[in-house]
Amino acid sequence: MKEIFLGEVYEVLPLNNGIIFSYCKDVIDENVVVAYKMISFENGNITDIAKNIYLLTKFGNNYKAIVSVCDNYITVKSILLAGGKVFLLSTDGTAKLVGTDGEVIWRGDLIYRTHKPSDLILYNNAFWVSYPECNSVLRYNISTMREELRIGGIKSPFDKPKDLFLEGDVVTISNYGSKKLIEMDLKTYSVKDRESFEEPIYQYVKVGNMRFVVLESGLYLI
Repeated sequence: MKEIFLGEVYEVLPLNNGIIFSYCKDVIDENVVVAYKMISFENGNITDIAKNIYLLTKFGNNYKAIVSVCDNYITVKSILLAGGKVFLLSTDGTAKLVGTDGEVIWRGDLIYRTHKPSDLILYNNAFWVSYPECNSVLRYNISTMREELRIGGIKSPFDKPKDLFLEGDVVTISNYGSKKLIEMDLKTYSVKDRESFEEPIYQYVKVGNMRFVVLESGLYLI
């Protein structure tokens, strides 16, 4: 495992040939100063980037309109959909479908038995959402936004599943509790353990053959 950046990393966004990440640059009078960096796989350089590049990567071309309806553009989870629409999921469980002009087309919540979600992915016209406090991952029908399937619960292969990363038919789940990556096949629902770490895992990202994890201490290449 190779250390890339030490510090509090909020989110890693994949690019075609690199990554962008947001991080805590400073805290002044209890106010957090957020900054952004990009790593290019072509030359290996880590460079500072402007906020608008981060927002463009996360929300698409209409990022200004999307940001206007976000409670927190750093912590909100986003999925870019067809036609420039964006699906947003806030840390309090509030979900929004936002049009290209910033109009909120649909609003609801993805609270499950009083538990708040931490991340979501889109797979075969369904949302898969992680719930760390109930050790579960749920599938929602994208048309009705109703729960269709739950993996986990009292007897669960997960331990505080915080982040979801989809590649093909397989989702890699970052388990904050067990400090372990777990793969789940979304066709068969079979699960298998991957790497374990000495620190809690916040996020996993893969771009090409490069695999990254965000741990409590920072960003690492694995």
